[in-house]
Amino acid sequence: MFKKRIHGYKKAEDLATMISHYGPALMTFVGRIVTIQEDAEDVVQETFVSAYKHLEGYNPERASMKTWLHRIAYHEALYLLRRRRRMFQIPLDVGEDIPDELPDATTAEQLDEAIQKLPPEEQMLLQLYYFDQRPLKEIAYITGAADDSLEREASRLSSQLHRIRQRLRMILTHMNDEPR
Repeated sequence: MFKKRIHGYKKAEDLATMISHYGPALMTFVGRIVTIQEDAEDVVQETFVSAYKHLEGYNPERASMKTWLHRIAYHEALYLLRRRRRMFQIPLDVGEDIPDELPDATTAEQLDEAIQKLPPEEQMLLQLYYFDQRPLKEIAYITGAADDSLEREASRLSSQLHRIRQRLRMILTHMNDEPR
């Protein structure tokens, strides 16, 4: 039934290969944002189910298979996190008194705790840019920008990353000021 090859993948026969090849990277990506193991596994599973259903729509000229799968995982993870409404709201207007650098006493654990206080979209942008070291154009594609607006979206993402760094500095400064 699915004998026709679609961009290098035969639907039924190659699904297991696709999962074994891309599954670990997707688990790492999703697991940094969706911190409950079972939820991360569900997101990755939903990613592959969605990819399987829409494999005919995959265009290798627009993005690599890895990037396309990350795009699907990104949206699946956000969907899960929005459903859970576990966001901590930080005002968009960060004011004038934000330090230029992270507080000197900042530990990796504190940074991780501060990142967890950001909305899921911002957590995922940090993940893609700093941890996965993806270029801004690729992040623009993953987050849903159309091909004709990737340049504009990459520029917007650069500004957004700047604001996220400001929020992180604000959170960390506040955390360091609190008695432990």
